[in-house]
Amino acid sequence: MVENEGRANIFKAFKTLKGNTRISVIFEPMFGIPFALFNFYLSLYMKSQGIGNKQIGYLIAINFIFSAVFSLFGGVISDHLGRKKATLIFDFISWPLALLLYAISNSFWMFAIGMIMSSFNKIVAVSWNLMVVEDADHKQRVAAYNMLNIINLSTGIITPIAGILVATIGISSAERIFLIFAAISMSTMILVRNHFYVETKVGQEILDSKVKFNIREIFKNGIYAGAIQAILKRKEILLLLSVYVLFTVYAPIGTFFSLYYAPYMNEVLGIQKSALSILGGVNSAVMLIVFAFVIPVISRFNLVINMIIGTIVQAAALFMLIVIPKNNLTIIIFCVVTFAIGYSLFRAFNDSILAEVTDGKERAGIYSMLNTVISILSALAGLASGYLYAYNPRSIYVLSIGILLLSCIFLILFFIIAENNKKLPITKVEES
Repeated sequence: MVENEGRANIFKAFKTLKGNTRISVIFEPMFGIPFALFNFYLSLYMKSQGIGNKQIGYLIAINFIFSAVFSLFGGVISDHLGRKKATLIFDFISWPLALLLYAISNSFWMFAIGMIMSSFNKIVAVSWNLMVVEDADHKQRVAAYNMLNIINLSTGIITPIAGILVATIGISSAERIFLIFAAISMSTMILVRNHFYVETKVGQEILDSKVKFNIREIFKNGIYAGAIQAILKRKEILLLLSVYVLFTVYAPIGTFFSLYYAPYMNEVLGIQKSALSILGGVNSAVMLIVFAFVIPVISRFNLVINMIIGTIVQAAALFMLIVIPKNNLTIIIFCVVTFAIGYSLFRAFNDSILAEVTDGKERAGIYSMLNTVISILSALAGLASGYLYAYNPRSIYVLSIGILLLSCIFLILFFIIAENNKKLPITKVEES
C-alpha cells in the first residue's frame, strides 16, 4: 500500500514540474552519477597521494574559507549576471575544471588549488537554487527537491561498481578514471541544460532594471541589509534558518559525504577499501526507499516533527558508530541503515525550508548570507576536524552528535512557537 502510494506520488510530482524546475530535475543524473563514483573514494585517493589526516582538515578549511568569500557575493553576482549565466560560468569552474585538477594532483598545494576552484560552487548554490525555485509554486518546490534527492540517492547505488574497479586497478588509477568521467559528464550537462534554461522572472526583472552594482555602495549600505531586514520581520524563522546552517555545517563532517567517512570505516572499524562501496550502496538504497516510498506518505504530517525524529535517529546511529567493536560488518551495516533512515527523514524537508521562508527579490541575498555563515562555520569546523580526527577519530562523531542535538533543540523551540502561531509556514507539507 505504501509502495503503490509512493510510486503514484512520485509520478504525480514529476508531472507538476514546469520550466526551469523540470529541466533541473531532468539533467540531474548527469551530475549525480559521476559524483557518486568519484566522491566516495576522494579522501582515500588524497591519502594515496601523500595527504595526511591533518592536511585533509586543512583542505576542508581552505574550501570553506574561500566558500565564505564567494558566498559573500553569491547573491550580488546572481543578480548582476542573471541566474542563468552565473550558473553556467561558475558551474564550469567549480566542477569540471576542479575535478580535472584533482585528477593530476600529487601534492597538498595542487589539491588546495582544486578546493579553491570547487568553492566557486557557493555562487552556484545561490544561482542554481534560484533557477529551481523562483518560477515554481510551493508544491513544485517540494516535489522538485524530493525528486532531486531521489535521483542523487539512486545514483549512489552504483558505488559497488566503483569498489570493483578500485579492487582491480587500485585507488589512484580508479579515482582518476572517475574524475575524468565526471568532468566530461558534468561539462555536457552544464552546456545542454543551459540551452534549455530561461532566465527566471525575478532575475529578468532585476536585469531589466539596469541597476548598476557598485561594490563600494553595496558595502557602504550593508551587503546583507535587505536580507537581514527581511528575516527580522519574522524572528521565529531564525530558528529554522539556524537549523539549516547547522545541518549544512555538519554534513561534510559527520555524514557519508564526509572526507572522514571512508577512512573511519577503513582505519577504525576495519572495513576493507574495496568493501566500502557496499556500505555506500546500502546507504543509498535505504535512503532511496525512504525518499521514494515513505516521504510522500509522511509529508501529510507535521514536517517539524519528522525533522526532530530524523535528528534523533541520526544521533543514535552515530553513537553506535562510536561504541561498536571493530570488524563487525553486520552491526556496521545496521548503523548505516539506521543513519540513512534518520538522514532521509531530516533532509527531505530541510531542502525545501529555505524556499518556503523566503520570497521575492530578497531571496538571493538571504541565500548568499546563509552560504557565507555556513562557509565561515564550516571552515572553523573543518580546521578543527583535522586535529580531532588525528587526536581520536571517534571525536568527529561526538562533535556531529552535538550539532544534531542543538538542531533538535531549535526545532523543538520552533514547533512550540508554531503551535501558538498557526500562520507560521512549514508546519505541514502538502502531498505533491
